[in-house]
Amino acid sequence: MRLGPGRGSQTRRFPAVLSLLLLAATACGSGEEPQAGPPDDYLCTIAPGSPEEKLLLKVLRARSFTFGFNHRTPDFVEGMRINLRGEPETLVRDGLVQCSYYPNGDRGFGQATIEFRWSSPADAKKDAAVEGARSYDLTGSADVIGVSHDVSTDLYVPCRLSGELAERSKRVHLHATTSFTVNLGEVHDHGTQDQQMDFVYRMTRRATEVLGCENKPLKKDPVVKPVAGTGAS
Repeated sequence: MRLGPGRGSQTRRFPAVLSLLLLAATACGSGEEPQAGPPDDYLCTIAPGSPEEKLLLKVLRARSFTFGFNHRTPDFVEGMRINLRGEPETLVRDGLVQCSYYPNGDRGFGQATIEFRWSSPADAKKDAAVEGARSYDLTGSADVIGVSHDVSTDLYVPCRLSGELAERSKRVHLHATTSFTVNLGEVHDHGTQDQQMDFVYRMTRRATEVLGCENKPLKKDPVVKPVAGTGAS
């Protein structure tokens, strides 16, 4: 059989096609598969120039900070689901300490930590009733309760899950606590308390995302508005 012009053209293209196939095979066999879902440090990492960074630097009274996280994102989700599942007649309310932030990279002069657990709505009301606590209206919904003290800030958020945990998740709130063991300034520094609350809201929003809260309780940016008459000692 005679080779026509088309066959000769195909012969010249073959090395190029083979190179592309080898390149594709190399990429597929490299073992560097894209990670599914958020990064392992998604709950705690803070991008330069972000609102979270600006707020944390103000609260820590620092020029910079380093951070660490205790659980990979999928491990955090599994741990929170286990804690919510609990025993047949009770809820396991153990907290997961997730993020730690160290001012100016120095671990010897205090830190900020973020811990997540499940708590009852009644716990939120008790926390808000503590003398000197400053309560916040963050979303216009009475279901999202924010409370800030001098050295800690708490946020209670309804998180509606699907599947086997749907009913159980209706009975509790996702509860984020941030503790600040650094020099935050004068007692009842309401400016700092407002910054703490703003920061905790933004970081807790990430937890609602990875947990899959179907009601998306923190979808919008916070409006940090203290409830009138709160925060006085």
